Amino acid sequence: MDQNPTVIPRKTKALSSGDISLFCSQVVLLLRAGIPLQEGIGTISENIADEKGKELIHRIHAAVEQHGSLYLALNSTGAFPKYMVNMVNIGEKAGNLDNVLEALALYYERDERLRSSVRGALLYPFILVLMMAAVVSVLVLKVLPIFNEVFLDMGSDISDAAAAVMRAGNGIGSWALVLIFLMFLFLLTGLLLYKTEKGYRWMTGFLSNFPLTRQLSEKIALARFASAVSMLLSSGYDTEQTLELVPGILSNQAVIEKINRCRERMSAGSSFTQALGEADIFPGIYSGMVRVGGKTGSLDSVMRHLAEIYSEDADESVSRAVSIIEPAMVAALSIIIGAILLSVMLPLMGIMSSIG
Repeated sequence: MDQNPTVIPRKTKALSSGDISLFCSQVVLLLRAGIPLQEGIGTISENIADEKGKELIHRIHAAVEQHGSLYLALNSTGAFPKYMVNMVNIGEKAGNLDNVLEALALYYERDERLRSSVRGALLYPFILVLMMAAVVSVLVLKVLPIFNEVFLDMGSDISDAAAAVMRAGNGIGSWALVLIFLMFLFLLTGLLLYKTEKGYRWMTGFLSNFPLTRQLSEKIALARFASAVSMLLSSGYDTEQTLELVPGILSNQAVIEKINRCRERMSAGSSFTQALGEADIFPGIYSGMVRVGGKTGSLDSVMRHLAEIYSEDADESVSRAVSIIEPAMVAALSIIIGAILLSVMLPLMGIMSSIG
């Protein structure tokens, strides 16, 4: 077998974080059951209903049999993120592949929960905007033209005030339709971008700089940071190597700058836990937990716990944002519809009273 094979990755649709977590968990079961990957990895496809997923597992199985390396097999597919593939490579070289894969499974499980929360935060307003667009479109494109024709046929029977109200209703409806259409495009673009790794990074970068979402973005970044540090430390990395690798999986520039400051403090002689505190990565009590974890030798466990705390906090923040968006958008829709209907009803009431 070639000791240094050249593997050219094929272009394949990237797997979701949930799929990667499931794959890692199943490979861990094989390894801890003592089943060689060359024999056991093909059985994973038996639990997959998707034909493309089965085909991917068969390709991995064939590559493992050819090269004898899970790292080379995963790299050849092009379906797995570079971070995961590189971690598998290190796990194979260090002889602790099962522990690395178990940590990766947990990391990508948390990542999938965070992504699902953000997707839900985008999808819910998207559905509401669709409903608003449908209602306002019917009013502006169907209902208002009919009444306009009726009022024009009446001619001088309409007062100047009634005509002004009617024009205002037409203007409100038209502008509302344009704004709703722009919101629709914005949310649709966000959902499409979120399905790709590059789009996800761009979106998280944008959200990290947008004032209304900056705090939420930082919580998500800290959850990923703590999860990655826990995984790397439990996989045998030292703290300096950990801080070198972690920025590559983050897109929040503020957190990345804090990590770089932490590395500078360590270069100046500070310990890892001291540098984390001096760089102000974790606030208050969380920084204290990190110091205690460093003294007791359980830093990886503390980081894992912090990752859970920040993940739950980010989920709650997203849920609160959605709970605010719902009544706000319903209120906006009610105001728009009410203004359009009033622009029709007031002139009509004026005409009816004059006839009476």
